Amino acid sequence: MSIALDARVVRTRNALRQAMIDLASEQPLDAITVRAIAARADVGYATFFRHYTDKEALLADVADVLTGDFLAQVQPLLHRKDRRGAARSLCAFVESRLAIHQALIAGGAGETVRAGMLRQTLETLGRVRGAAPRGPLDDLLLFHLTSSILNLLAWWLHNRDHVDAETMAEIIERAVLTPVGAIGLRPPGGLDDGAA
Repeated sequence: MSIALDARVVRTRNALRQAMIDLASEQPLDAITVRAIAARADVGYATFFRHYTDKEALLADVADVLTGDFLAQVQPLLHRKDRRGAARSLCAFVESRLAIHQALIAGGAGETVRAGMLRQTLETLGRVRGAAPRGPLDDLLLFHLTSSILNLLAWWLHNRDHVDAETMAEIIERAVLTPVGAIGLRPPGGLDDGAA
């Protein structure tokens, strides 16, 4: 019985997340109501509150899932130290889910959602880098890498009419990934090849 219940919880949460993503492509974030989300997900209004305390909690969950999906996709590129490939993959991922990323990164999603995206990305990149941080510099560089990329994405989402995905990938690689890789996040005992 608990397996069936767990499957139902997963189905409901997936439906609510997809409803939020769909609605974000149709209207501004502040116009989306919990009632509209529940209706789109084909669940009862009260059911929404069994899963999320409010719309912002749902947005945070959507951000966590999207961030996790992207990081799983880009992890092989990071292991190969393919910075340009990672930047291209990021821009393509954002473009493929444009409306929700505009809401989460460049729109009115709020600091809580952005902080959650930053936290999850930092945790995942911390696992990917292999070596444990040697001190505050490594932690600071990882924080800088992640927050800089989020800031650049926010800028891009406001300027997409003038900057295409390939150009943005080059900007991310040249402005953030290469410099950060060149100055830090090295394993103990010496210099590496400059990869983050």
